[in-house]
Amino acid sequence: MPYAILRFQKRKAGGVAACERHNERKKEAYKSNPDIDMGRSKDNYHLVNPPRYTYKKEINRMVDEAGCKVRKDSVMMVETLITASPEFMNQLPPEEQKEYFQTALDFISERVGKQNILSAVVHMDERTPHMHLCFVPITLDNKLSAKSILGNQKSLSEWQTAYHERMSARWNELERGQSSMETKRKHIPTWLYKLGGRLDKQYEEIVSALSDNNAFNAGKKRDKALELLAAWLPDVEKFSKEIGKQQAYIDSLKERIGQESDYAGRMRDEKYEQELKVQKANQRIFELQRTNEQMGRLLSKIPPEVLEELQKTGRTRQKER
Repeated sequence: MPYAILRFQKRKAGGVAACERHNERKKEAYKSNPDIDMGRSKDNYHLVNPPRYTYKKEINRMVDEAGCKVRKDSVMMVETLITASPEFMNQLPPEEQKEYFQTALDFISERVGKQNILSAVVHMDERTPHMHLCFVPITLDNKLSAKSILGNQKSLSEWQTAYHERMSARWNELERGQSSMETKRKHIPTWLYKLGGRLDKQYEEIVSALSDNNAFNAGKKRDKALELLAAWLPDVEKFSKEIGKQQAYIDSLKERIGQESDYAGRMRDEKYEQELKVQKANQRIFELQRTNEQMGRLLSKIPPEVLEELQKTGRTRQKER
């Protein structure tokens, strides 16, 4: 199922120049993104031409002209990524690709104001054609406010719905991806990452202690193994229980990453820093799952009677507290 893709990235003053260098191909090389084929950059085209000088100068002019109040941490520009799943976008004839981007441009213009759009450039020199549309978030009452235009999480979900309705009216095979509001997406607690890391470190030590088949019948080695396991077992049980609670979320992430893997390569550029953070977070979640499976295999090596003894010891300690 092909998906209509719309993403927003807020840019403060410090991130505007780097964004412009990428979008307008002002760099001589793109080592951070090997998917860019500079030999094909001549095929890139604009639906809205960039400012005469620089994004930053034009933003400052627009903000001054509107009389907006600006703070040090103000969002000066919003960058919008517009594309679709690779299998859909790459099979469209060139004229129909252009129609797709023009339709999306019209949709954005109606919502943010055509006068606020800095540039809309289509990149044909990467794996999947896509458009970078940048606009200055100036409201109708002349306030600089990305929050007023994009809204909260619920509003962003409504943006996605409206965008899908517009695009699928012309290309009815396009699907709308589920938003975080609909999947009730949540964050994995930080303590779980830390606990997983600690269990990973303990794992090798415990495996070493259990390397002898007679570990539980061998004096000092038995004492060492039991000591390690007694400290380790409560954390393993806590860890496994929490992973079980998060399983539905982990499964939803697997599906989402599968959908996005084809065009994830071009997210390596610095302008996709936030998306990369999400990718890394997802990878950490899968590492938690791997740790959980590893702990399960280790538990299966412990004789049932020893495991029962350790669990009783743990329950006794908890009562004493």
